[in-house]
Order: sequence, then structure tokens, then C-alpha cells
Amino acid sequence: MKITYLSAILASSLLIFGCNSDSDDDDIVVVEPPVVVVPPVVVDPVSEAVDVDEASAITMKLDSFDAASGALTFTLTDADGKAITNATDYDIAYFGYPDPASPSIKPKAWKRWHVTQRFQCDQTDIDNCVGLLQETETEGQYTFDATGLDLGSKAAAGAVEVFKVAVQIHGSNASNDITLIAADE
Repeated sequence: MKITYLSAILASSLLIFGCNSDSDDDDIVVVEPPVVVVPPVVVDPVSEAVDVDEASAITMKLDSFDAASGALTFTLTDADGKAITNATDYDIAYFGYPDPASPSIKPKAWKRWHVTQRFQCDQTDIDNCVGLLQETETEGQYTFDATGLDLGSKAAAGAVEVFKVAVQIHGSNASNDITLIAADE
């Protein structure tokens, strides 16, 4: 008797939940959650630059040197490699040398002669600055315009063939080491 009840229950459940050959897939509506677009948060970059008067060491890297005009582009960093900003005090000297391959008509000259022109600025006497030092949009990068540079007039016509520059930037606590750099380096 238990078997007949069991078969009756199974038969009735098949009738209730039986296979339906009609397709109801067309009637099903799938509701997807709305897509929420969160705009990215733009964080201003944190400047890790150091003011020239706070730098404990100054390193200068010459980026470009135009021998004809004396125009310079250079980068200043501190001991940690951070950009140095607000540099205003400088000593910049340009040197002109003869062509080392040309023979000298003055045997005692030994090709050691040179001509120089110096540009400097001290914050305490800013009205007497010679040349124009400007910081570019890139932190720690500077351009220098050697207004009035004329090494050729200080030697015989066409004698100056090799051009070099020495740049020293001063802060309250430090100055960079002076290195004589040729225009083609």
C-alpha cells in the first residue's frame, strides 16, 4: 500500500510540474542593475622639490649649451635627487680657446691662452645681475640667457674655436661644484 501511495504522489507531481512544451523565454525580463560610473579622483601631484635655500647639496647637470649664443639649459638636484627650485644666485663663466689643432704663431703661447666673460647675480644686489636665469615649467630645470656674450671680440678674428662654460649656483646652505664643460659634451 505504501507503494501505491508513493506512485500516486509521483504521478500527481508530474502532472503539476510536468514538462511544458510552450516556451516562456520570451516573457522573461532580465533586469540588470544600473551601471554606476564613478569619475576618477584626480589628485594633484605632490611636489617633492626643494627650495635652493633649503638644499644641503646642489648638483648641476648641463642639458644643453649653444656655443654661439651662450644659451644654457641645466637641471639642479639635491643630494636625494629632488629637484631644486627658486635658484637666483649664480656665477657663470664662459671660456673661449683656440683650436688645439692649429699651429701657434707665438711659440711661448703653448695654446694655453683663453678669453673669458663672466655673468653673475647675487640676491642682495639683484639690480646688478648680468644675464637672465629663468626656471622652466619643469621643476629643477633652468635656462640661462647670456645677454651680451661676445668672446670673439676679445681675441683675434676667428681665433676662438673651442667654447666652455662653468656654472655655479648658490643657495643659503650649499653651492654646486664648478666643472668646466665644453659645448660639445
